[in-house]
Amino acid sequence: MPDLKISPEKAILLLNERIDAINAIKQNEYGLLEYYDFIGWCSKTWSAIDEIFGPNDSHPEEIRSIGLSNCSCNSSIAAQILIEVYHARLQDYIDEIRAVKQEPV
Repeated sequence: MPDLKISPEKAILLLNERIDAINAIKQNEYGLLEYYDFIGWCSKTWSAIDEIFGPNDSHPEEIRSIGLSNCSCNSSIAAQILIEVYHARLQDYIDEIRAVKQEPV
């Protein structure tokens, strides 16, 4: 059960905003994500996760553990792969919050 610092509705809204922001990441001439724009997206996403989940919740650590490569070689390809992983995890977080929201108290 997630430990939320904000309302479930606002948490879902913030997560959906980060998913929507994926489409705003610039692409290079090969149709792959620009690595440094992807890093900027990650930074904003991590901040949103910190705003949503409490200090005893594992979600902030989990989302950061997806990781970024230390090497910029093939960085656009890595970003393309990682964005799919991030997208799936953010959607999982939304599903978790919705499930908890629907549980009877």
